[in-house]
Amino acid sequence: MTQLALGIIETDRTESARLAKFFSEHEFVVELHAGPDSLVARLGSHPPHLVLICACLGDPGVTAAMLRHIREASRLPAVILGGINDVSPVLLLEAGADDVLDRALPLRAILARLRAILRRAEWGLAQGSRALTVNGWRLLADRRQLLRPDGSECVLTTAEFDLMRLLLERRGRAVDRDTIAEIVFHRPFRAEDRTVDNLVLRLRRKLGDTNQVAVKTVRGAGYMFVGFRDEEGDGGLRVA
Repeated sequence: MTQLALGIIETDRTESARLAKFFSEHEFVVELHAGPDSLVARLGSHPPHLVLICACLGDPGVTAAMLRHIREASRLPAVILGGINDVSPVLLLEAGADDVLDRALPLRAILARLRAILRRAEWGLAQGSRALTVNGWRLLADRRQLLRPDGSECVLTTAEFDLMRLLLERRGRAVDRDTIAEIVFHRPFRAEDRTVDNLVLRLRRKLGDTNQVAVKTVRGAGYMFVGFRDEEGDGGLRVA
């Protein structure tokens, strides 16, 4: 069985040891970090497959700052682990987290969620060289990248990439929030939850000022990809 590298950021040594022991017994090579700096320093030569950030108790802002620091250097899958009263899921998802888990969950449940996120991250690798192209913009499934017409990368988090791919694949059709929540977050949509709407807002910002209109809000139906402003002609979508 292939071993996967897991970076864990945890300031409590006892908890670090507990997590390291468990995950090392379940196919992970674990590397412990007291903060994001040492993890970021390793990204160039030995990046993990996934990072687990243990939330700073009582201060979700500190945890969000750590996550943003990592996001500046990498889009590797990142999961937050914290108590229900210690973290703000919306704040952390907006900062780039792929999931926010309750520390009270059994370790086996946390393990299952991490494996699910890794399967999502590796989805494109199973697709060979398939790419979605829209007049210069290219979404590369195998590399999980979105490239602008000039060849530069529009860096997306795992959730942002999954949303972009979903909208591109269903271009011209509205995708409801229930479908987005199920496919991107693997959880049911709740009416009071703004996670889907906030994810769409973050994706629009990533696309740039001139292309925020590429993702249209369809009142009562969800969201729809309608094309980039700098496309020529009808901007037809094709699979290459």
